[in-house]
Amino acid sequence: MTRYLFLAIILLTLLAAGTYAYLGGTRSPQIALETSAAPLYLAGQPYHGAVTGDAFGRLFRQAKDAQARLGGDLANLYLNDPETAHDTITAFIGLAVADTARPLPAGFRYRFVPAGQRVVAARLQGVSYLLAPNKLYPAALDAIKNQKLTQRGNFYLERFGANDASEVWIGVK
Repeated sequence: MTRYLFLAIILLTLLAAGTYAYLGGTRSPQIALETSAAPLYLAGQPYHGAVTGDAFGRLFRQAKDAQARLGGDLANLYLNDPETAHDTITAFIGLAVADTARPLPAGFRYRFVPAGQRVVAARLQGVSYLLAPNKLYPAALDAIKNQKLTQRGNFYLERFGANDASEVWIGVK
């Protein structure tokens, strides 16, 4: 009996490792200190509340549904650090769009992120959006620490595009 249990544990471990590799978990992000050259237009909905709230997840599903109609990349702008705000977040959940003339779904509005944002950008290609944030944020925060930059605690932008292209911008002074 213990022989079969040991075999099952080995098989499950191999399955988990294979899935992780298939989703791109072995890739490392590219990091760069940049100043955004062009403005970014977001279409979405504001949110203020608990990270674990049902409304927060619902906004992500609505953004995914709107993506089929509006196009663009899934994009989320966080205006505070949930760790220092005790799991309360202020965010704008939606899409990065090129055309602001299209009618928006009910409850959506446009938000403008001006050019000239100084950020540490972390980018990944070929990594599932399920794994990307847990790889991008630590890499960007480590770069800020290693380069001795001062973080602006009110600007975090996530963007998830086609072909599993993901990026995170963290504002710096």
